[in-house]
Amino acid sequence: MISRGICFDLDGTLINSGPGGLIQFYKVARILNLPMSEEIETKLTAIWGQHPSSLIKTAWPGTDIGRFYTQWEDLDIAEPWPVFPGTKETLAKLYFNHFYLSILTSRNIRTAIPQLEHNDLLQFFGLVIAADSSPHKKPDPRSIEPIFEKYRNFGIDPKQVFFVGDTVEGDWKLAQAVGLEFFAVLSGGMDTNAKFLAAGIPENHIINSVADLPRILLN
Repeated sequence: MISRGICFDLDGTLINSGPGGLIQFYKVARILNLPMSEEIETKLTAIWGQHPSSLIKTAWPGTDIGRFYTQWEDLDIAEPWPVFPGTKETLAKLYFNHFYLSILTSRNIRTAIPQLEHNDLLQFFGLVIAADSSPHKKPDPRSIEPIFEKYRNFGIDPKQVFFVGDTVEGDWKLAQAVGLEFFAVLSGGMDTNAKFLAAGIPENHIINSVADLPRILLN
């Protein structure tokens, strides 16, 4: 019996790729001889969590997005990220307590699946929707519709789905747009407690990491 659903962001929420992923992004820029500046870094940090094409367009308009993204994916696959402490144990507890788990990520499927497999997490997820799974990207409300459709097939009202993420721009704005109960995790290191509070997220919905979820959801 499935009771409720939880939709997770991936980067900075389950896998520890937040600031490191941004550094990796800069590494690709250097490989491709793209200009770097404090202004560019500030812009990218502010919108981190959105689809990489948006990041690239913001930082370097006119850049060959396909070339940049392929280089970034190759680097990402070669150097997979670890999960945050307690992540696998948390997912197992939720899974075996009848939560249907899904992922909505700004990654393409080419890197999302290897990251999950590397960390032995894929077994817990009934659905993984990546950026190239849909023409709509976070925080567009339509990006989560394939997740909702799957939940409806299990008799779960989409409004009864929790959303868990680590950014205001990519995750909270989406959850807010579709009316989902949202938990913000601080473990990603991109957005702070103060930023989440300023965005309107209740303090009791800001947690250190996904490892806090069983204490909240299973009691």
